[in-house]
Amino acid sequence: MDPATLEHLLIREIRKFPGISRRDLADRLEVARSTAGRRVDSMIAVGIIEETGIEHTAEAGRPKRQLKLRGDYGTFIGFDFDARHIYGTLIDFAQSALEEIKIPLTTRPSKDEVIDHLKQTIDHFSHASQLKSHGIGIGVPGIIRQQKRIAVGYPYISDWKDVDLCGELGVSPELLYIEHNTKAMALCDYWLEGPSRVENLICLNVRTGISAAIISEGHLIRGAHELAGEIRGWSVRDAASGSEKPASLEDRATVMAISPEGLTTPEVWKQFVERCQQGEQEALDQLTVIVNHHSDTIARLCLVSDPEVVVIAGVFNNLGALYLDQVREATATALLGQFLSPPPIRFVSLGQFSGAYGAAALAAQHFKPT
Repeated sequence: MDPATLEHLLIREIRKFPGISRRDLADRLEVARSTAGRRVDSMIAVGIIEETGIEHTAEAGRPKRQLKLRGDYGTFIGFDFDARHIYGTLIDFAQSALEEIKIPLTTRPSKDEVIDHLKQTIDHFSHASQLKSHGIGIGVPGIIRQQKRIAVGYPYISDWKDVDLCGELGVSPELLYIEHNTKAMALCDYWLEGPSRVENLICLNVRTGISAAIISEGHLIRGAHELAGEIRGWSVRDAASGSEKPASLEDRATVMAISPEGLTTPEVWKQFVERCQQGEQEALDQLTVIVNHHSDTIARLCLVSDPEVVVIAGVFNNLGALYLDQVREATATALLGQFLSPPPIRFVSLGQFSGAYGAAALAAQHFKPT
């Protein structure tokens, strides 16, 4: 293994386990302790890593010195967007937040509008910090080709077809990484959750559309065609609709389901949230139908991947416990009689900016010293 690749892997492990020792790093990566130690010393010398103290242990022998990344070594930029907003974050090399930006989009935004906002925000973040930018991550809605940095399509942004993001943004492939935005949200809770980090999780994201992401044994599941988690077309039956024909999960379980025409405006959504919070029965009944679809979806995904935790992202989180408590109860009901007990279900850890933070973490996890 060449030194740069080993340093890349060592940085990833320290990013995942701040405070880890040289000895434990070597053991986790199955390399000689002397080899790992030399590379750590090299990175300490150039300011990537620092020693933070000594691990208190009852073991005999030399105490383990704890290691962590130096925040002042540089920054990473992250974005997440849909048809309503762009979310941007700037984090330092140790993944501490430096700045957040939320940009509202016009009704039925265009590709040019989104690209212009991304360019302007990249420029702003680049000047906001005196530190070197080491990479940009973008959580992209719709279908993507990750390796080519191409957004294939997303129906709610006009002209959003086969968008070459490196070319449009003027950023080299070595500095730009993309992922489906729901997968970026899952990466946020995987990389940034801290000591409670888990290796197996499901993320369900519900906004204008609905999709899922699965991390299994520490690996993000993308699939053979990068379509893992594209569940919006799942057939569901809704007794309340009076129709015998199955509808899609996207039609019945997203923001679009609030309006009979499927064209829920921000104002209509805001009114729906207020009606639910005020206890209006018609709105609560509508919410219950949607909750049942979400819970059935979570139960199916749990039976496939057996997660340690399920995290929920998206606009229904605005309803707080009124929504989450129902989801937990309905998921437990859906899993009755199965071999699997319902896992803990909670909201994503960093709220509406989770996708942007996860995208920044995506860029960070690809960093490789030169």
